[in-house]
Amino acid sequence: MAQQPRFHKPAIYPDLDRFDSSPGPDERVQMAHDLAAMLVADPTRPRDAEASRRFVTLADEHGLETITGLWSTAPAVSLPGSLWRLYALRTWIHNRSAEASAWFRAGRSQSPAEAVAGIADPPGPAEVADAADRILAGAFRGDYATALDRAAAFVAVASRGRAADDASDPELASFVQLGEDLTAAARAHRAGSLA
Repeated sequence: MAQQPRFHKPAIYPDLDRFDSSPGPDERVQMAHDLAAMLVADPTRPRDAEASRRFVTLADEHGLETITGLWSTAPAVSLPGSLWRLYALRTWIHNRSAEASAWFRAGRSQSPAEAVAGIADPPGPAEVADAADRILAGAFRGDYATALDRAAAFVAVASRGRAADDASDPELASFVQLGEDLTAAARAHRAGSLA
């Protein structure tokens, strides 16, 4: 007698199209901290001029959006959060250097912080853009707290100029807060608590 053909159940394969291999929120936070630490936290690593240039122009080469995705949601007083603020400040200065230098010049007469900011005299657009690059390069070369202080001083002076230009500017408070965040991050870094 001939056997009836047996039908097998079809094999079930995992639906790999729906598999999400991107890191979860906790993994993204850890990666952001690890990358920031690798870039700025080890002053014993040799940093040559070419490595410094690549660090400074990271946002230019890969887009500020890439850096935004890495560090923008980190707390202001954290290593990735403060690094994000340095890059955002540098990008603004380069993209709007005439405005940045005008605000800095206007605020300069009202503030002794200009020496800390290290802006050449007269502070034109090219000078403030160059200062932004030097501040960020200092962060990479292992002088992170000083870089944060210099950036905070620039923001403090420019904030005074911005207020003189338009005290009702709705974004003035967040610009002032940027300077305060950078100062707080510098203090935390010196205390060894900026993680």
